[in-house]
Formats: sequence, C-alpha cells, structure tokens
Amino acid sequence: MEEILIKIFLAIVLGGALGMERQYHDKPAGYATNCLICVGAMLFTVLSEYMGAAGGDPGRIAAQVVTGVGFIGAGSILRDGNKISGLTTAAGVWLVAAIGMTVGYGQYILATVTACAILIFQLGARKTIKLVELFRRYDTINLVCDPNWKTVEKIAKIVQDQKITILKQEVTKQDNRFHISMVATFSGHEFQTITKKLLEMPEVYSLYK
Repeated sequence: MEEILIKIFLAIVLGGALGMERQYHDKPAGYATNCLICVGAMLFTVLSEYMGAAGGDPGRIAAQVVTGVGFIGAGSILRDGNKISGLTTAAGVWLVAAIGMTVGYGQYILATVTACAILIFQLGARKTIKLVELFRRYDTINLVCDPNWKTVEKIAKIVQDQKITILKQEVTKQDNRFHISMVATFSGHEFQTITKKLLEMPEVYSLYK
C-alpha cells in the first residue's frame, strides 16, 4: 500500500510540474490534463504488473497506453492555414504518459531525472527560439489588394528588393479582390520595413499575418 501511494504522489508531482509549464504558456493540455495522464499511465502499468503476477501478459495493458495516449495527443494538433500548432503539446502528452509508466514500474530516479530534463529543455528552448527569431524566422504575410497581376508583381518586387527569398506564394480571388499569402524568412527589422512599404501602396487594402 505504501509503495502505490508513493507512485501516485510521484506521478502527480512529475505530471503536474510538466503540466504547470504548459499551463503557464497557455497551452491546451495544462496542469490537470498532464496530472491525469501521468497517474493514469502509472496505474495501467501497475495493473500490467499485477496481470503478469497472475499469469497474464504483463505488457498487454501497458502497450495499449502508448496507443491510447497517441489519440489524445493527436486531438491537440491544430492546423490554421500554413501554420500547424499543438505538436509540442502532443509530444509532451506522450512523454508524460511515458513518465507515468516509468513510475508505475518503480523506476523513480529515471522518471524524476527525465521529467526534470524535459522541464529544463522546455524552458530553455523557448529562450533559444526567441534568440534565433531576432535574426531570422519563417513568417507569412497575408494581403488583400487590387485584382491586378501587376500589383502582385509589384508586391513581390518590394519583398525581393529587401534581399528576401519568397518560399511560397498563393493568390486567390474573392469579392473581386486578390488575396495573397506569401511565406518567406525575415528578421524582425526586415519584416517591419516590408510591411511598412506594402501598406504605403494604394493598391493594398489590408495586411495581416
């Protein structure tokens, strides 16, 4: 009884610690979700051990945890146009389940060290990404302009004059206006310069990203 209480407590602490980081950054799977996943994975693993002791297959239930958690993680992945969000959250859910299973098998040190490493990585990765974005980052510019191909060419030329390579460009026509989606790599300064020049064009009605 004492051992199962330790496992429950540790699963809540480790899952909760990783969940707090997600909650703090306003992600879909937060504190409560990660706690439940971690404790649930731990309990299923303990049940697998009991099943093995009773003569059953000890890996049968535990193996299904990996598949089941995959469905939960997939539900947090969203696509909005050219952008996909939720991949880190889905990977986090998968890892939290793995930590819960590790606790269930009694590998407390391994589970704790792994959770701490993930937490440090998550916090450090954000700072690293922000530092990289100061130099260059992928971004999408969406414009609404006159339905004129010369206007499209003029917009592309303004971007390319800043030594920016356009990676992808899509043009659609709605309500007698062109809607342009343009993907390129910018630094923060380049992005501000380009958007300012584009908004000064009388043919451009709106610009957003």
